[in-house]
Amino acid sequence: MKRIDPCKIFKSELPGILKPARYLGGENGSTVKVEADLRVALCFPDLYEIGMANNAMRILYSRLNALEGVACERVFSVALDYESLLRTSGTPLYTLETGTPVADFDVLAFTIGYELAATNILAILDISAIPLYKAERGNNHPIVIAGGPAITNPAPYAKIFDAVWIGEAEDSFFELAAKLRVMKLAGSGKSELVAAMCAEPAMWIPGKRTVRSIYDDFSTAAYRHAFPTPVVKPIQDHGVVEIMRGCPNGCRFCHAGYFYRPRRLRSVDRILEDVETQVRVAGHREISLSSLSSGDYPGIAGLVSYLDRKWAAEGVSFQLPSLKVESFPLELIEDISGTRKSGLTFAVETPLEQWQMTLNKRVGLEKIQSILLEAEKRGYRVAKFYFMIGLPLPSAELSEEDAIIAFIREISAIAQAIRVNVTIATFVPKPHTPFQWSAQLSPADAAAKVYKIKDSFRNDKRVKVSYHAPFLSWLEGIVARGDERVGDLLVAAYRSGARFDAWDDLFNKSAWDKALASGEFGADACIAERATDERLPWSDVSLRVSRGFLLKERDRALQSILTEGCVDPCGVPCGSCSDDSTLSDGANIIERIKKLEAEMPDKAGGLEGLPSGIVARQAPLSGTRHRLLFNYSKNGRAAFFAHHEVHSMLCSAFERAGLPVAFSQGFNPMPRLEISEPLSLGFESADDYGAAILTGMPSSPLDSCIATANAHLHVEMQVLSFEFLECTAGIKFPSLSSVHWGSRFAIDVLDSGIIPADLASRLVVATNGIPQLAGSAIDCGATTVELLLPFTGKREYGLSALFEKASGIPIREARIAVRRVEQFAKAADGSRQRYFDCYRQFVVNKD
Repeated sequence: MKRIDPCKIFKSELPGILKPARYLGGENGSTVKVEADLRVALCFPDLYEIGMANNAMRILYSRLNALEGVACERVFSVALDYESLLRTSGTPLYTLETGTPVADFDVLAFTIGYELAATNILAILDISAIPLYKAERGNNHPIVIAGGPAITNPAPYAKIFDAVWIGEAEDSFFELAAKLRVMKLAGSGKSELVAAMCAEPAMWIPGKRTVRSIYDDFSTAAYRHAFPTPVVKPIQDHGVVEIMRGCPNGCRFCHAGYFYRPRRLRSVDRILEDVETQVRVAGHREISLSSLSSGDYPGIAGLVSYLDRKWAAEGVSFQLPSLKVESFPLELIEDISGTRKSGLTFAVETPLEQWQMTLNKRVGLEKIQSILLEAEKRGYRVAKFYFMIGLPLPSAELSEEDAIIAFIREISAIAQAIRVNVTIATFVPKPHTPFQWSAQLSPADAAAKVYKIKDSFRNDKRVKVSYHAPFLSWLEGIVARGDERVGDLLVAAYRSGARFDAWDDLFNKSAWDKALASGEFGADACIAERATDERLPWSDVSLRVSRGFLLKERDRALQSILTEGCVDPCGVPCGSCSDDSTLSDGANIIERIKKLEAEMPDKAGGLEGLPSGIVARQAPLSGTRHRLLFNYSKNGRAAFFAHHEVHSMLCSAFERAGLPVAFSQGFNPMPRLEISEPLSLGFESADDYGAAILTGMPSSPLDSCIATANAHLHVEMQVLSFEFLECTAGIKFPSLSSVHWGSRFAIDVLDSGIIPADLASRLVVATNGIPQLAGSAIDCGATTVELLLPFTGKREYGLSALFEKASGIPIREARIAVRRVEQFAKAADGSRQRYFDCYRQFVVNKD
């Protein structure tokens, strides 16, 4: 089977690529199954740092790889610079685990969380040399499927995907994967595998009645964490513990609320296990207790308080990313305030009480006021408010935009120390909700409302108004509610240059204008109001919420009547519950939390009353202080990791190894770990250094800790040796950069055509007569040139500049290999010495 190694193919080009580590793989925690019977390429159609933060990717990856004989490998969208490199070189898109071309897999599975990922999906197919339309694919191409919350109207993809999974993957989809593997072993071909897929009740193909798959064991099933540690920092770089799936609130505009019904509560003991896994195995110190409305988890205040006290000594903090205003317990502000006060978020949607009743979402001004005033006391300085325009609301004396303006002015006057950040989005009526028949605002009408709101606060420094582009919301509505013709529109837009449509800085409006003008497709029909007796493009898809229930909710919305949330026993049956899928029992959860709180010692971890556990990670301010000095190598793929990525990986590995690295104090605590002078991307190193400030002696032997840390690092970046330093009071411990003398580099000319002897002699000329380079030395071998180079801090005396001066070729274009062989620190007399020798004088016991 063909393997693609980007470090070999693109060694000279990778340093010019933005964040090349996105495309290299080899992360710690990757599951590599070289021999497997069924091979699945799992794709999140956006950049690496977006996809690696996606919880569905984590679940799918770990569960598929847990199956015998099934291999699951990751693939993400590539940025435009890397796409160009792949195309010009004729290199197909490949997976990160083994570098296997995507087209060589049995199944290519997309998980889709946003409608505007559509053209990214097409780009992935195209770069992988897989035809965009399924009718043009043969038996040599993979089966192309998709799933996720943003494809519950699969009609636009009818000509593109072989099939679409509706609903949750656990456990039915994994059972299907195991079945496909057995079929393939028995000799079944692609057509038989597709037929088996389509026989599943939750798998959609055009014309088939499809019913959403619901995970019945969410509350009690164990979660197996087996996901790679990202090299490029994800957009949400924290652990995720899902505490509730589904939502008890029946917000009529919210597609997710209907997609994930019924509400299911994770058991308290499973939550505690999941937190332990995120800290011990995944190495996270910030944990998000995730759900659609975390404040509605029974006993949430007690649970967060218990977790804070339990984990305070280890510097673990907890976040609640989705809190409904009406169910927000005020006591939570103290528990979630911690040290990283990133701001409180209020999804108000619409300001008037009658309009809120239309949406079935109450957001009382009095509750917002009490939360803001308490938050101000706790040191919060930012509050974020989200509103929508274009909602199907009853008429009122105020226009929608004027009501929002008045509401913002009122809330901004409540807490003068808090800045108000407002985001305005255009409402997109989504399938399978009571508003699925409603019309959507045109881009022009939406823009007029947005600009009026924004202009009203142009001179108010405490209020910042941002917005989602109305044209993008319009496109989102077309994809969300369109029919098969939208698929041809997507292909036309892609072929005109559309990519990354959800990214404001990458969106190509001209490509969409060209596609919209190229045919007779009536885009406005997709966002127009629909008759309730009209057959909709998604009518064959059932989310297990009955059409009758949606119509009743639509009528109640027209009358601005509230509907009670999902409670047990159910008072408003929607159809999603069954004998197997029912509402979880909240009473048992509350009792369990109370019991845990009662069993918790008053001084959990010996740190009673700490506002944040990070305080426990403070280095001693006096007396004996401890440092860990270490050196490490960066070879192969690791040579293309950015300096901050290397720092992050080392911090994470040391945390997971149990090394008590100290944290800085203040608003945004960070690990107190320094690494030595960075190299240019693509330069390998056999001798990089780091120094970590510790809070004290490690609880385990250092040899064991370092071995564990290496097991958690990238396979091509490893700690080589270390020293444990004890610094007594009054002794100043200098930073690595302050004692840096320079490095010895080895330049391998490879097949560049450069003659080593000529290069060496020219480097001698280039360095002669420069006082700052007085300590330099040059040696020549058969294929390499070694350069001992003092560090001056000046670009013109650096390796790249000297090489170009000597060879006449920019080092990036020379097709050579550079490796730092050795790195030196300054001795007292200014000469060079090894770093370990430099710092040995700071060790109390030098034996």
